[in-house]
Amino acid sequence: MNLRLKTFRWLCGACLALLWGASCAQAAENLPWEIAPYRTLVWIETQPDCHWDDAFFTRFTQTLNDTRYATSGAVLATDIRHAPLPLARWLTGNVTATSFTARLKSLGIGVEQYDRIQLISIEHDGDWAIAFREFDTLTRSWGSVHRTSVRQRSLLSTATLRLMYDKFLPLAKITDVEKPNVALALKATTLVEEEGRSREQRIREAVAFAPPVDEVDWSKLPPLGSSEVLYPGQIPGHVSVGEAMQPILRRNDRQGNLVPENGIVVMPWTYVSCNANDGLQIRGTMISGYTQPLPGRRNVRTQRLALGVRPAYDDTELKLVDKSTEAMPLAGYEVYSKDPDGPTLLGASDASGGLPIVKDPQSAVRTLYVRSGGNLLARLPIVPGHDQAITARIPNDSPRLLAEGFVEGWRDQLVDTMARRQILAQRVQRKIELGELDDAKKWLVQLRSERTVNELAFDLRSAKGQFLKDSKLDPMIKRRIDELFEKGQRLIAQDKSLFVEGNLAKQLEEAQNAQR
Repeated sequence: MNLRLKTFRWLCGACLALLWGASCAQAAENLPWEIAPYRTLVWIETQPDCHWDDAFFTRFTQTLNDTRYATSGAVLATDIRHAPLPLARWLTGNVTATSFTARLKSLGIGVEQYDRIQLISIEHDGDWAIAFREFDTLTRSWGSVHRTSVRQRSLLSTATLRLMYDKFLPLAKITDVEKPNVALALKATTLVEEEGRSREQRIREAVAFAPPVDEVDWSKLPPLGSSEVLYPGQIPGHVSVGEAMQPILRRNDRQGNLVPENGIVVMPWTYVSCNANDGLQIRGTMISGYTQPLPGRRNVRTQRLALGVRPAYDDTELKLVDKSTEAMPLAGYEVYSKDPDGPTLLGASDASGGLPIVKDPQSAVRTLYVRSGGNLLARLPIVPGHDQAITARIPNDSPRLLAEGFVEGWRDQLVDTMARRQILAQRVQRKIELGELDDAKKWLVQLRSERTVNELAFDLRSAKGQFLKDSKLDPMIKRRIDELFEKGQRLIAQDKSLFVEGNLAKQLEEAQNAQR
């Protein structure tokens, strides 16, 4: 451990030397992944109702940067500036990464110049409201929009830094995949670990006992606690056990630049749940709705990354729509959650296909199962609160339900027909044995006039063709419909009534000839 600390301090010294003689971006660009800090550009926008002049903004940013350095050390290499453009458009949930990167280029800022771009907007309407959002340049991914508020202006820097820390999106490389287990190398993991140890040591050294206060001056505001001032949030870049990360594929060209078309692929319905973090490597479980969510082989030009998830909402509205046409909501579909004690029914989708999914205090990732008529249609892992609403395109089970209803009704007809024919055949047989051949002939005629199983088999084949003629039918639903009709065909194969009818006719003819 001592050798490791000495090595780390030597590396930190080299980093500081580089940072002293060059810019943060140039120095951090050539460092290894584990000790490279997050090069962070911070844009702060103050609304006119704040009434801040340049001098106060300078003091605020200086306090923010000093506190940031004192509480996160070398994990972040920040460049705090006044926002060069209004941030209202980018602090919404429906902007694309392409439009933002184009805006950066128009301002003369290279996309790869920074690892993170943090947008902060401050306004004053009674309380001081802070809005925060983060953009990861390597994965071209937006984080959620987070908001908070404080009553005192003196708390602004602490509240802002808490957002920057707690809502920071950790980034990792997926180094090993042995489904479902994965290993991840966290960016700046050595810096994060060392800062965590240093923070714990400073907390232990700062413990002091003070005599109780006898008199309180209520005309003065209470002072801030030392924990709030010194440590306004968790260490940025840290990943705790139970947190979720989303796998992202980045495809580069030969020069290492992002491929223009489909260069970033966010793996849908796929998350990594962190099981262990020893400070050097993260061990997690990949939970996906797909059989093969990530390519098994490594590709030099393809980076397998994972970005942290920081939920911003209390729940997520899950909307189920038809896979073939998104305009058709799917109502009445049951949604279950996979829990340690077994599956739990969360509810059924409403008329618009929606169902709210709340957070699980035990795990960030909830694995949902969508069922209809007892059949599993989809497996949907989600992080409740990550998105305000999410749409799942699943197979429409209505054709199968209609086919199941038809086959059930047809089977009742088949059972009724087979029973009636069996009763009539027994009557004919009984009359022949008693020698009442006229009555036997009468019952045989009625047996021949009854509907045959062959006619029902024809109806079954015709209905099967009608149900399967839709070219847009989902293959899974088509297969299940085919299985329903196959079961009906096997029931038909068990019928022996036509053979019995022929034997009875032959017996009746022989009995009539014997009487003559």
